[in-house]
Amino acid sequence: MNKLMAAVAGLVTLWVLFAPIFGSKEEFTECVKFWLTPDIVSMFRGEYWEDSWAEFKLFIWLGCGAVVGYGAYHIF
Repeated sequence: MNKLMAAVAGLVTLWVLFAPIFGSKEEFTECVKFWLTPDIVSMFRGEYWEDSWAEFKLFIWLGCGAVVGYGAYHIF
């Protein structure tokens, strides 16, 4: 039961934070594309800072979900 509650808490956190962090599905898909693109390629395209910012937003979003899920697992 603990694992289920932790997973639900993490997923709800990701769902709640989606709009404030990304704003739209298009921005989310752009962030994932930047995440899959090597940094050296983004640098040569002149998109290095956009790539870094997109990867940072994904890291923060996933990190918040993981922290809440981990915390819920150990609290419940």
